[in-house]
Amino acid sequence: MTAFLRRILFVDNEESQIQVMQRMLTRLGYYAEFANNANEALQILDNGEFPLIITDLKMPEMDGAELCRRIRKVKPESFIYAFSGYLADFDVEKLEESGFDGHLNKPVEMKVLEYAIEGAFEKIEQRKATAARALPSSS
Repeated sequence: MTAFLRRILFVDNEESQIQVMQRMLTRLGYYAEFANNANEALQILDNGEFPLIITDLKMPEMDGAELCRRIRKVKPESFIYAFSGYLADFDVEKLEESGFDGHLNKPVEMKVLEYAIEGAFEKIEQRKATAARALPSSS
């Protein structure tokens, strides 16, 4: 069950960012899949569960904010980080309105990434526990 919970989808249109993140996530021991654009990410999400999604904000065709809104419609329980080298260009409130749970700056340091991922998985576990307690018991 832990392997299922620790799956990450990383979305970025820059191949160099994907390669760097692939090395970092592998070194940290996480299972991840990678998408080069938002449409590819949505296809991957149709075929698998990824509790944590990290997405670039500036991408052609569909930006990260729109991707986040679409994910929220079909997988509202997902934990989604915005990932950008241009976070100063974005209003943090608007990112939250789009559905992001947090944000990471490019380039991200290994320790910051590890801390953010572990925090996300802890929050995912808390959400699941809260949802389970909210269900009526079948006695």
